[in-house]
Amino acid sequence: MVLQPATAPAISPEWLTDFYSYNLDGVGVMYSDNAQLVVKKYLPESAEDLIDFYQENIQGRSCAFHLRMRTHGDIDMRNCHPYEVLNQVEHGVDLHLMHNGVLSTGNSQDRSRSDTYHYIRTRLKPLLKHNPDWAFTTEFKQQIGEEIGSFNKFVLMDNQDRCAVVNCNSGVYWAGLWLSNTYAWTASASASDTPTAPASWLAQSSEAPEQFRYSL
Repeated sequence: MVLQPATAPAISPEWLTDFYSYNLDGVGVMYSDNAQLVVKKYLPESAEDLIDFYQENIQGRSCAFHLRMRTHGDIDMRNCHPYEVLNQVEHGVDLHLMHNGVLSTGNSQDRSRSDTYHYIRTRLKPLLKHNPDWAFTTEFKQQIGEEIGSFNKFVLMDNQDRCAVVNCNSGVYWAGLWLSNTYAWTASASASDTPTAPASWLAQSSEAPEQFRYSL
């Protein structure tokens, strides 16, 4: 799961191939455009498919995108991230969520769907449907962060161009990006637990995936 500012350097085909090698089970992106939340999902069958999707839908955008490594649920478009939490017709706002990690709540009620889907349905939607603004407060991020544990991270985004990250401190920064983990890519040694200076972004993005490895 990645947060990307529009000013971040383009991710090279080599890095996208590396990302795909760990995350074969779907890609999705979300971003706000003219008070609309744009959501696109795809099931790439090759690294080349992912590269094409990235260059068409992600490169140069201020957005969040997600590469899925299946843990629960089928490999299909329904289980690609992001997931709807709220929608404009029922709640007056489009709010979607991406998740990285494994939730202890599981998916026993319907094993074809992911743990993320069930957590949204049983916990987040009831919690937010009468007060969507709460999703973008410090209190929400603290409460939900403690509830899901630091291994799990959420990114929430709405059509009003608001974005919230739950357990942000458990991710890393690299090449202008925030990435939710270091295990689902050949994480660079230049990744940092604090934001990196823009002057370093291009050099970081030009590294070869196997050249350096991140270590705790």
